[in-house]
Amino acid sequence: MPPRVPAAPDALCYHRLVRTAILGFPQTGKSSLFKILCGPHVHAEAYGAHVGVAHVPDPRLDALAKLYHPKKITYASLEFLDSQPLVNEPEKDAGVFGQVRGAEVFAHVVRVFGEDANPARDAARLETEFLVADLDTVTKRLEKVARDLKKSHTPELEHEQAVLEKARAALAAETPLRAMKLAADEDHLLRGFMLLSAKPLLVVLNAGDDMAPELGRVPDKFGLAGLGQLPRVAVTEICGKIEAELMELEPAEIPEFLLSYGLAESARDRVLHTVYALLGFITFYTVSEPECRAWTAPAGTVAVDAAGMVHSDFARRFIKAEVVPWKELVASGGLAAAREKGRVRLEGKDYRVADGDVLYIRHTA
Repeated sequence: MPPRVPAAPDALCYHRLVRTAILGFPQTGKSSLFKILCGPHVHAEAYGAHVGVAHVPDPRLDALAKLYHPKKITYASLEFLDSQPLVNEPEKDAGVFGQVRGAEVFAHVVRVFGEDANPARDAARLETEFLVADLDTVTKRLEKVARDLKKSHTPELEHEQAVLEKARAALAAETPLRAMKLAADEDHLLRGFMLLSAKPLLVVLNAGDDMAPELGRVPDKFGLAGLGQLPRVAVTEICGKIEAELMELEPAEIPEFLLSYGLAESARDRVLHTVYALLGFITFYTVSEPECRAWTAPAGTVAVDAAGMVHSDFARRFIKAEVVPWKELVASGGLAAAREKGRVRLEGKDYRVADGDVLYIRHTA
């Protein structure tokens, strides 16, 4: 059996940062997007890759912080890896794919500026490379499973063979694995192989500043609107040059600068929130005077596991969770008032935490 890798958003919780790998062909603005998202605080990894962290903007956390005036505010964070450029040669790109296999999401930066831009072609090229690489991985594994079955017929090997045959059929039909409908055990098994076409995909269309007024219509203009309707695929747009200039401005200067290009907001926040949505994450909060904090969790996380994210002892000693939606807490003016108004619920360990919940964990000493 392949080793299981934590490459999916259905694990109980994340004690590490979730990684998005940024991919792109040369001169697409791939590294510019990385700098826009992560700023200057990055570090190098092997083979020329760089890693940085981006904090996810959160108006809800800002509102809670205004209520509690904490010493520390901690936003949810995402990790980004800026890989080496792709060259559309499978043998050479295999090294890049080796860098990024451990990521939970791929962000493919596609150039839509310049007279020779062909974003539909470039998006299809990368998907084709994913399919070819995955087909090779699955075929080789099937060959090994077949050899092992000759030595010993076990239910585990037979199950693995059946799942891999299902995956191979999809790949041969040019269907990315992210579009397959899989049972939980099938999904669990395939994740161990870190297959490329199984990852959620964000296609980032990088437009020139002359196209800024057309943002929102760029996918339609280039025939890519349907791409965002595919399972676990999203499409968004940026003007990389404009976003880079925004980084040099003071906060008070930003609205007027954006308005000069006909823009209402920066694309940076939109990219971060889109990655978050692709992962199927929710945000819950813990609030106090020392710290107001946003926590990232997969949808469906139960209260005892959320408590374990906050502190491992809280899961072991869990009694109940006091739960109040963030809006109710802010509107009430604090926990005591929310209790008086009956806005606070007492939930057990199997309660499914909702997006926007504020949790107060009750636990034994």
